Amino acid sequence: MQNDASFIKGFLEGNPKILKYIYDKPYSYVEYYVVSRGGSKKDAEDIFHNALLLIFVKLKEGKINIQKFDNYLFTVCKNLWRREKSKNRVTNIDVIPLVSEELNMAAFYLENEQWELYKEKFKLISEQCREILKMIFDKKTYDEIVLKYAYSSKVVARQRVFKCKKRLIQLIKKDERFTRLKE
Repeated sequence: MQNDASFIKGFLEGNPKILKYIYDKPYSYVEYYVVSRGGSKKDAEDIFHNALLLIFVKLKEGKINIQKFDNYLFTVCKNLWRREKSKNRVTNIDVIPLVSEELNMAAFYLENEQWELYKEKFKLISEQCREILKMIFDKKTYDEIVLKYAYSSKVVARQRVFKCKKRLIQLIKKDERFTRLKE
């Protein structure tokens, strides 16, 4: 239900069944996430509503294409909560920088668009490349990659990792959004 165009359309139109679903299922995950990381239920509500508002605006503007609404909403909430926590962190000299909320939101939008571009292009590389890069992201050693794929040496594994990264970077750089997001 949450992955089709009718769900998004219902969300944008304020369909009560869809809104009930959003507040029943995804909200509980967000609340658990925020509370388990030092926040309150009120913080979770604020983060959740801000995320819904951001998504609503981006969808209305046609700037995002959501594959899985629940996952996207949760990711937005996690990013907002991380920003909120880092914003409230006091430094050694007890100076809290004043940051415009608009700049904060702009940075969030940019970060989100970059992440969406990365995920989209990551899906386009081969299955083996995705698995190899996931192993690298998970801090697996080249020895583990050699064992899993029966490569002749770590040098071959390094070359394969390099080629996979290079292919992913090429796909990202070819996209017209890359230059806009880079600026």
